[in-house]
Amino acid sequence: MPDEIRTCLLPVFSQPEDFSGSTAVILDILRASSTITTALHSGAAAVIPCQEIEEAQEIAGKLIETSDSGVLLGGERMGVMIEGFDLDNSPARYSADVVSGKQIVFTTSNGTRALKRAIQASRILIGSFLNLSAVVKELSQRAGVVYLVCAGTDGAITGEDCLCAGAIAAGLQEIAGGNLTLDDASRMVVDYYQTQVSGPGGLLTAMRASQGGRNLIQRGFEEDIRLCSECDRYSALPEYCHESGKIMLSSAG
Repeated sequence: MPDEIRTCLLPVFSQPEDFSGSTAVILDILRASSTITTALHSGAAAVIPCQEIEEAQEIAGKLIETSDSGVLLGGERMGVMIEGFDLDNSPARYSADVVSGKQIVFTTSNGTRALKRAIQASRILIGSFLNLSAVVKELSQRAGVVYLVCAGTDGAITGEDCLCAGAIAAGLQEIAGGNLTLDDASRMVVDYYQTQVSGPGGLLTAMRASQGGRNLIQRGFEEDIRLCSECDRYSALPEYCHESGKIMLSSAG
């Protein structure tokens, strides 16, 4: 069981060196974390996170020249697909018939940046409601400090990321029988999660009402909110590999 759960409500609220030696869980629920989880469940060989569009295009170009597997460019800016890319950031687009066996070079407005902020962590996992139980189970078997890193939206705290952080912390509390150290931010997100899911409409209503949810509704991606709200749809546990710079299914158990 972890020694302590710390929640980072925005990546910039912690310094990169704060993550050193910890396990970090990146949470960009609407939608990068959910999309990465879906892609790897669907058989993608790897997801390669990039901060900038030009970086993604350069890496994809090199992979196409040197790799036997297929390569796809995926991601978004302002919630919509980047010109010249193959895929946007909707988990619905990452089905097995599209991504199986392929490497996906991926850049988003918030999620991939959050991952780079936490790059000094010993382990970096990708969390979502889609793989909630898999994340909680893995964390419960590890010691040390766990950071739940909420990606936010354009520098603002977003409810959907806090909901998932609260769900993970609450799940770990339940396993630990309440004997688990949480920082104040973690206690806040647990209270927020428990309050929201007990209200009318539960998690889906809370996700729709969040800043990320409202943004997606405005841009015509309302169905993605429902997809990203499905708890434990997958057992996939994505983990970033420092050596390769790729996110792949975790081999830990």
